[in-house]
Amino acid sequence: MMSVRSRPLAILGACALVVSVAAATAHNPRGKTEADFAGKKVTVDYGRPSLNGRDMLSQVAPGMVWRLGSEDATTITSEGSLMFGENMVPAGAYSLFARKTDDGWDLLVNSETGQSGLAHDPEKDLFAAPLQVESADEVAEMFTISLMADGMNGTMKMQWGAMALVADLMVH
Repeated sequence: MMSVRSRPLAILGACALVVSVAAATAHNPRGKTEADFAGKKVTVDYGRPSLNGRDMLSQVAPGMVWRLGSEDATTITSEGSLMFGENMVPAGAYSLFARKTDDGWDLLVNSETGQSGLAHDPEKDLFAAPLQVESADEVAEMFTISLMADGMNGTMKMQWGAMALVADLMVH
């Protein structure tokens, strides 16, 4: 039986164990980018995995769907209607995924939000828009999404390693 004096030490030891386990299972950090498109805010929330010496995007096989980050699904939220190419969705929140094609990548805009990035439901994809594939000037160790706005028009750039996937977008 534990004495009253040894209980605080046992509790302290248990707390240290919990902190150690939490640190060992820590998730990748979250990233957030936002831009103002002619007075309408667009925000992207995503997980930021690191390469750790790997070249992940070149290993993706055609047909494979990637969650555009890590952990929870990447979410885009817009105060205005979003247009990717000829495809439009009303203001609101959507999950984003990317699918490798035979000759490039497609951006998948999905109506479901709040799910794990591994829980992609293709039945809820609203559309697929082709992405431009570019070589990046600098290597991004951590996956990074950036939004650039010029009035109602702009781009969303997703970079990991030396490759960047770019989507033109318009906000109404």
